[in-house]
Formats: sequence, structure tokens, C-alpha cells
Amino acid sequence: MSLEQDADFEPINGVSDRSKVLGLTVLTALSRVSNSFRQIVLFLFVVFMFSSSGINTDAFYGLIVAIAGYVQAFALFPAGTISDKRGRGVAILIGGVISGIALIMMPFAYDTITILVLYAITGIGSGFTMTSIKTLVADYTERGEERTRSYGITMAVATLAAVIGPLLGGFILDPIAFPGINPEMLRYSIIFYIWGGLRIVTGIVGLFTERWLQKNIPKKIEPEPIEIEEKPQNGSDAKNDTITSFLFGVSRLIMGFSSGMVVPYIIPWIEAAFNPSEVVLGSLPALSNVTLALGALFVGLASERLGKVKTITSLYILAPLLTIGMVYTPFLWMVVFYVARQMVANMAQPANDSLFMGEVSQTRRGRSLALTRVMWTFPRQTGTLLTSFLLGIGFLGTTYQFGIVIFPIAMLLYPISVIPMYLAVRRNRKLNTTGD
Repeated sequence: MSLEQDADFEPINGVSDRSKVLGLTVLTALSRVSNSFRQIVLFLFVVFMFSSSGINTDAFYGLIVAIAGYVQAFALFPAGTISDKRGRGVAILIGGVISGIALIMMPFAYDTITILVLYAITGIGSGFTMTSIKTLVADYTERGEERTRSYGITMAVATLAAVIGPLLGGFILDPIAFPGINPEMLRYSIIFYIWGGLRIVTGIVGLFTERWLQKNIPKKIEPEPIEIEEKPQNGSDAKNDTITSFLFGVSRLIMGFSSGMVVPYIIPWIEAAFNPSEVVLGSLPALSNVTLALGALFVGLASERLGKVKTITSLYILAPLLTIGMVYTPFLWMVVFYVARQMVANMAQPANDSLFMGEVSQTRRGRSLALTRVMWTFPRQTGTLLTSFLLGIGFLGTTYQFGIVIFPIAMLLYPISVIPMYLAVRRNRKLNTTGD
């Protein structure tokens, strides 16, 4: 039953259910665009700054990403608590302002320590922002088809909008495509100002979006908020929420370590293997975002009927197979496999988010999501840090040789990561049936 069909959730001031989804979609898209520059800009910035200094730029780039991820993990619990107690919008605003200011300061950093510190600060902002936006979507959608569909729509549009970052970044950085801007640092300054400014705007929009939702789409007031989810009373128990979050967190832990060893290094691997221009390099993640948007929309609309766990499992089985194709084929075929790998590895997110939000109680969503994010972030950054170390010591030779061997092996953990998630869902179904 949609919100418009339920008299207890009747929108006021003429605001429709469609307007609600539109507002959440705009916020999610703005956040995704403000994050999308990182896909190529940060790596190219590191190469520009330190390629002539004898530093292994691939390894240092991985170190930057890992440190920011660890900082983000430490910020997630306070971010979740503030989100639950002070409001999702306040947390989004804090995150946007902190990360935006740090990014604007990046062009003024001329040594490794300053760059490490500034980009680590952006991790604090990301921790506040991503947790609260996902939770905000869950707060104003009903468990089941509406929530899965809403996650699918918001992610699809946001992913499509994220084409802007790598395309614009590659265009501005390419002296042939965009001539007449010198010195080169000015190009990076323009991008970091745009990047940081969008983060700050995301924070402001997040605050106003929550205020707008609170004013126009009031929640159903009940003594037990979990009844909105139409789950038995035992589902709202803090112990069950903790166990559910932990099992989902173990799933994220396994996948996070795998992702950390592969995802941050795909663009450096492509650059090492094929040395494309900045515009071509930026067009690859942009192209993958287009297909990912379509895939996310499909999952958001169809996974409720197909079965969310089955959908996630099928996609994660395909991920390592496509990774093998990516690292063992010529450039054009590599592009095909890269785009397909990026799509299947990420398009399960709407089903994943909806599944998790439906398994925990509403009053603890921020903290529960924070727990799973911590259990994702620490191993992901550990995987990134391990790869940075291995590249730094020349394990298996070059970045290109490393990727050919390690990327497919690491991706085998993706299908394994579904097991704890399945156990959590099965446990909750059993509790709901027995009433224990």
C-alpha cells in the first residue's frame, strides 16, 4: 500500500508520494556527484604531485584512500548517534561542511603529510553524510516494495548523475581537450573548488530536505515505531538488532576486504596497462555509471519479486568472472568487462540496503547502519592498505602484473560474503515465526 493510499500517512500541503521520492532522489544524486570526482581526480593529482619525487604514486594513492577510510570508520558511530538524536539533516550538514572545506584546501597542500591529513578529514564528512542519507530514505518509505523501489530509483538517478564527476574532471585536466589553462595546478584547483563546493551544497540541501519532509510528510505516531515495519515485537529488541547488524556487518567485512584490494586500484591499473588520455580515463567510470544506473533501477523494481537475497547472490557470483575477463583482454574488450564488472558488483545495493533496513528497527537504524559501515570500512581500508604495501615493495612486479594475478582472486570473496547476510535473514524469519 502506498503512502497516498493510507489515510494515516496522507500527505499534507498537496505533497505527493512522488514529490517525496523526487526530493530524496535529488539529495542522493547531489551527494553522489560530489563524490564522483574522486574516481580519477585524486589518483591523477597524486601522480602530478609526486611522480618526479621517487614516490611510488600507486602505493601512496592507496595509502591516502585507506587513511581516509579509517577516519571515516571512527566517525561512523558518532555520526549515527547524532543522526538518530539530532536529525538526519543536521548530520548531513556537518558532513558536507567538513569534507567540503578540506577538499577546497587540497590545492594548497604541497607535501605528503598535509595531503594525507586533508583527505583524511574528508573521511569524517563522508561518514556523516552517507549514513544519514540512506537512513533518511528508509525513514520515509515503507518496508518492502516501496523502500526497495525508492532505493533503486534514488541510486539509479544518482549513479547517472555521477557521470558528471569523472567526465568533467578528465575534461578539465586534459590540456588537449581543454587548452589554455596554465599552470597545471590551476586545473586541479578548479576541480577541487567544484568538488568541495558541491559537498557543502549537499550538506545544506540535506538539512532542508529533512525539514521539508518533516513538515509535509509526517510519520505515523505509534507507541512502538517498529510496528510501522509490520514486524513482531521481538524484532524491535535491541539484542536482535545488534545480532542482525553484526551478521550483515560480517557480510560487509568479507566484501569490504575484497573491494579494498581491487576497486581503488582499477583506474591506476588501467592507466598502467593502457596509458589512456585523461578524457578517455574519465570516460570509463562515466560509462560504467550509465550502465550501473540502469542496473540499479532494475534491481530496485524487480528484486522484491525475484527475491533480494537471490538477486544479490547472482550478481556477486558474476563479479569475479567479469574481473577475469577485464584483466586478460585487449583495451576494447577490457572496457566491456570493466563496465559489466562495475555494474554487477554495485547494482545490488538497492536490494542490499532495503533488505537491511527492513531487518532492524526504525529507532536504531542510524546506529545499526553505522555498525555495518564500520565493519565494512575497516577491512576495506585494510585491503587497500595491504595492496598499497604490496605495490610499494614491488610484489609480483608492476601494478599491471599485480592486478592480473590478485584482482580475480580477491573478487572471489564477493559470493562468499552473502552467507552471513542469508543467516541473518533466516534467523529473523525463524524468530518471527516462533515468537521467541
